[in-house]
Amino acid sequence: MTADAVTLLPWAALLSAIAVFFAWRAWKAGDRAAVVRRVGWALVPWALWLVGALKLVVRIGSAVADWAAGFVFRPSVWLGIALAIVAVLLIVAGSRGRGKSRAVEGGAPTRDAPAVGAAPSTRRKKGSPKKSGATAQDDDLAEIEDILRRHGIE
Repeated sequence: MTADAVTLLPWAALLSAIAVFFAWRAWKAGDRAAVVRRVGWALVPWALWLVGALKLVVRIGSAVADWAAGFVFRPSVWLGIALAIVAVLLIVAGSRGRGKSRAVEGGAPTRDAPAVGAAPSTRRKKGSPKKSGATAQDDDLAEIEDILRRHGIE
């Protein structure tokens, strides 16, 4: 048995004792399924210790704790978090106006508006009867506005 295994033995015992304590509380409460599950968890530290993986778990836990301590106490990290939040807010704010038609500087047409002097499209959709231009478009827009209003979108 190595020195590392002996130093990790109390950790296995402590973790197992904590799980056994919660199993005992479940037993007192009458929850038999929770007792079986928690006894299973109580055996995990012993299995890890016997396999030699408890050392790995302790090293990972130590590395995470060191990273978290450095993360919390360094002002540069908080500056990085603030910059990340600002970046996300700018990306979200910029993507909200994407689909709306907006005038582009220089008078260039937007993707929703046809160019000045362009011939109107003469194509009709298949299966749709030809209606008078103004009333068909007004009816469609009124229907879309009604659907949007029902969903709370103005």
